[in-house]
Amino acid sequence: MPAGTAVSVVWFKRDLRTKDHRALAKAAVSGPVLPLFIAEPDLWHQPDMSARHWAFVRDSLAELRETLAGLGQPLVVLVGHATQVLDELRQSLGIKSLWSHEETGNAWTYRRDRAVAAWCRAHGIPWRQERQTGVIRGLSSRDGWARRWDRFMAETTVAAPPALEPIDGMDPGALPAAEDLGVRADPCPDRQAGGRAAGQERLQSFLDHRGEPYRTAMSGPETGYEHCSRLSPHLAWGTLSMR
Repeated sequence: MPAGTAVSVVWFKRDLRTKDHRALAKAAVSGPVLPLFIAEPDLWHQPDMSARHWAFVRDSLAELRETLAGLGQPLVVLVGHATQVLDELRQSLGIKSLWSHEETGNAWTYRRDRAVAAWCRAHGIPWRQERQTGVIRGLSSRDGWARRWDRFMAETTVAAPPALEPIDGMDPGALPAAEDLGVRADPCPDRQAGGRAAGQERLQSFLDHRGEPYRTAMSGPETGYEHCSRLSPHLAWGTLSMR
């Protein structure tokens, strides 16, 4: 990347994939892209987060980094407050735009996003957020929601960019362990593995055979464990898109 060239930052949050990632595809058209994940300790101290959740995310980040590296620029993982991390990148690299998907999270992520929006306005950096779920912001009525949902789900999925321009000298950063984020150990030997490949395997095995007795198997916890789709974490963290 030529010296002094500002980058478009693609902020990965609950969209840990490259396929059907509109923010990444659109940002890549406009020049150099920095794929970024911010590990936020304060988020992981919230009561609805745990070490087993982070273990799933960490699996997914490792696979996403490898996939993006194959395109030319690996995922950069930094630890800290979002506005602080973004401001350090602004000063060191220059940021011409910020891209992400709209996030449907909790009250903490809502407040964080408002702080990021204020930071963007203060520095004249446009933040473009793409929709990826059934949540439609700003609706005053539910009338017509189902029609909009059907239209959105029927849209063609977006291919990953064919290549990303490498950013020289950019340390991709280590993938922190749960203890690095101050999260209490939470052993779960049978937790689901993260990553897109694992999500695709769970989807395919459900369609091929695990889902066959779904209607009856779901009535008991022992059989439901095996025969439900087991896609919840993959949809929650976006290793698979809803489309």
